[in-house]
Amino acid sequence: MARKFIIDCDTAEDDITSFLLLLRYGAEVVGLTVVEGNISFHQEINNALWAVEFAGVDTPVFVGTERPLIKSFVTVEDVHGKGGIGQERLAPSKAKPSPKHAVDAMIELSERYAGELEVMAISPLTNLAMAILKDKRLVERLKAIYIMGGTIYGRGNITPVAEYNFWVDPDAAKVVLNSGAKLIMLPWEVAVSNAIDESTWARIQSMNTRMARYYVESYKHYREFATKRQGMRGHPHPDVLTTAVAIDRSVATDVRRERVDVENCDCLTRGATVIDYSSPGHVRGYFMGEVKQIGERWKWFTV
Repeated sequence: MARKFIIDCDTAEDDITSFLLLLRYGAEVVGLTVVEGNISFHQEINNALWAVEFAGVDTPVFVGTERPLIKSFVTVEDVHGKGGIGQERLAPSKAKPSPKHAVDAMIELSERYAGELEVMAISPLTNLAMAILKDKRLVERLKAIYIMGGTIYGRGNITPVAEYNFWVDPDAAKVVLNSGAKLIMLPWEVAVSNAIDESTWARIQSMNTRMARYYVESYKHYREFATKRQGMRGHPHPDVLTTAVAIDRSVATDVRRERVDVENCDCLTRGATVIDYSSPGHVRGYFMGEVKQIGERWKWFTV
C-alpha cells in the first residue's frame, strides 16, 4: 500500500521537486497545502497547480494562510525569482484550487488516513500550527511530520542566527515543536553541506530528459544566487533532502534525539533554534529526531 503524504509548501523550485520526488518513489500525495513564504502567495498557488498538471496527477491543492500567526514577514524573490523557479511565472492551464481551507483539509485527511498520514512540512509552519490548535487530537493521528527548518549551529540564511522557515513564523514553529507529534527535523546546515556540486550539476544537464530539463531550468536562478551571493559550492536542496529522508531513512547517517525549541521574540534572535544537548534524559518536553548528517546515498534522489 502506498504511503500517504501531505506536502505543506510555499511553492518554489524545491517544493515542486519534493512533490515530484514523492510521486517518483511511489507515494500518494493526498494534498498540497499552500502557506505564506518564499514568493507572492498567488504565485505559490499557481505553482502548486502547475506542478499537479506537470505531474499528470489529480492531487488537490488547498489554499492556506497568507501570513504568520502574529508577526510580519518578507518574501525572498531574490533567492528564488519572482516566479519561484526564476523569473518565469508559471500558471496552470485548467487546474483550480479546492474551496476547502488547508487547515480543515489537514484535519479531515488526518481523520481519513488516521495512523497513515505523513506531513512534509517544508515551509513556514503556520498551516500546521493552526490545524494543531484547532484539533488537539491531530498529532495522535499523524504517522510523522518531517520538518525542513531551523539550524544546528545557529548559522541562519535570513538572519545571522535564523533559518527562513522558522523565522517567518516562529510562533507556529513553537506550537509544532512542542505539540508532542513524532517529528524529524532537517536543519539548514545539513542542506548547505550537501549542495549540488559542479560535477553533479553537469551530469543532470547532460541527461536531456523531461525531468532533467525541468530541473535545470527551475534551479538556474537559485543556483546562481547560492553560488554568487551566498558563496556556496552549489545550490542546496533543503526540501528535497527532507523528502529523501522521509522516503528512505538510511539516507540520513546521523540522526540525534534532542529537545528542540525556537525563539519567538521580536528581537535579533527571532526564529533561532534552541537545542538542549545538556541532559536529554532529564529535560522536560518533547524529543525529536534531528538529522545532522546525510550520506552519499541521497544523491540517488537527484537523478
